[in-house]
Amino acid sequence: MENIKKIKFKLLICSSSFFIIYFGVAFSMLMIKPPEKINKQSNLKITEKKSQIRGNIYDNNGYLIATTIRKHDLIVNPSILRNPKKFELELKKIFGNKINFHFKDKLSSNLKYLKVKKNISLKDYNKILKIGEPGIKIEENYIRKYPGKSLASHIIGKVDVDGKGISGVEKKLNDELSSSKNIHLSIDSGIQNIFKQLLLEQIIKFQASAGAGIIMNANNGKIVSIISLPDYDNNINNNLSEKQVFNNATKGLYELGSTLKIFTAAMAIENGKENQLIDVSSPIFVSKSQKISDIKKINFPINLPEIIVHSSNIGTAKIASSLGHTVQDKYFNLLGFLEKVNVEIIETSLPNINKQVHISSLMSKSYGYGIQISPLHLAKATSVALNGGKSITPTLLKTKIFQNQNKQVFSTETSRKLRSILYLVVNDKYGTGKLAKSYYYPIGGKTGTAKKLIDGRYSETENIVAFTGGFPINKPEYVLTIVIDGPKPQKFSANRNTAGWVVAPIIGKLVNRIAPILKIEPLNLGSSQLGLTKYKIRGATL
Repeated sequence: MENIKKIKFKLLICSSSFFIIYFGVAFSMLMIKPPEKINKQSNLKITEKKSQIRGNIYDNNGYLIATTIRKHDLIVNPSILRNPKKFELELKKIFGNKINFHFKDKLSSNLKYLKVKKNISLKDYNKILKIGEPGIKIEENYIRKYPGKSLASHIIGKVDVDGKGISGVEKKLNDELSSSKNIHLSIDSGIQNIFKQLLLEQIIKFQASAGAGIIMNANNGKIVSIISLPDYDNNINNNLSEKQVFNNATKGLYELGSTLKIFTAAMAIENGKENQLIDVSSPIFVSKSQKISDIKKINFPINLPEIIVHSSNIGTAKIASSLGHTVQDKYFNLLGFLEKVNVEIIETSLPNINKQVHISSLMSKSYGYGIQISPLHLAKATSVALNGGKSITPTLLKTKIFQNQNKQVFSTETSRKLRSILYLVVNDKYGTGKLAKSYYYPIGGKTGTAKKLIDGRYSETENIVAFTGGFPINKPEYVLTIVIDGPKPQKFSANRNTAGWVVAPIIGKLVNRIAPILKIEPLNLGSSQLGLTKYKIRGATL
């Protein structure tokens, strides 16, 4: 208990430091007051735009993550300037290199409107006043600012030059924000930063190209954290690449490999095939050139829990074959794999599923090939599998009234058995997710490694790796889903770039750091003490 107290104390210090810095940035921005009374001190005219100030966006704890501030721009009427050249020289004295003089020829033109400098300070106002030229006025404008910079940038989104939302929540909820209504998100800024740091470190270590992660309440669908990397500073509008602005977490579609075995297992339990013994000693040949095989050789028949713990493709494919297309299609539909996820941003994708009725299609989809979904789809389906089998609707809002929530997809008993099996994937010595283990919180989940589909062909060197699961696994409150795109084999990972080496190590670290913030008490107990079914898992040979 003494060690746990030390860990909690360190977390408290780290969290406090973050929020002190965070509030400092936000507070300093809000304290910048425009010189509203400058027109009373001079003959300068301030032109105000008559429009409502856009509403703020806050995180779950009330921290400001998007706001609008007023700014004043210097406007000149060149057609009535008495001495344009002298005016140009005076501007150079005032602004130096802070102003671009590409407009100098226009100062001698008959233009009636020319924006010379944006965001004028009070000090510069007074200097401009002393020039003594007519045709000068100050125009009031509004600018959108994001104190958290890259904090959830894909989710918050952007506005255009007129202050209208063009992406993310800014676009989806544009009507509310344009009416000065404040929006409160379910995202926790502290957890968002912790999650991003850990995910980014792993992406860099494995020289991966991109990644995504989601932490969501398993029972009500509220998204606590959602990451897409690479990301961008929301205050910067220029020189952003397509990869930076693309939301991998909600719009990216991936074949997520063995994570889909969770749902094949649920279908098997629902249809009474939990204890069926299946021979996995030989590959399944679906054609002369294509076969379904396992990395680990198992020379004896195994049951469903052993199939999932060992992540047997052969066993999963044979279960799916015994269930048939009708059962698989039914549950894929119930899990939301046939439609976009309805969430408060527009950047979502429709899954891409192989609809061939051939047996090979049925088998491959059972272990994650031939079905491309987003990480958000996977997080939603994982919640259903672990929360007692009830459907949920993901949301980015702190408060929302849901329609058609808690529809029963799997039985509560099926969900309980799944939790027991996924606990073993992480905690059994034969499990593929051993590196995800935490000694303070019971975690369960499933790893997934799939060959990356590039230009219609599967790469022999590049993978998509994933983990999805929940904690505390005996009574899940939150689901975790992480996807990393294109990790490279490393010496420290025994030259492997599979999910067990790339993604799993993040999980335990992440849970240890965020669980105290989420007010989840440490619980280091065995499976029987946690109320989970204790399955016996037999070994395999490589």
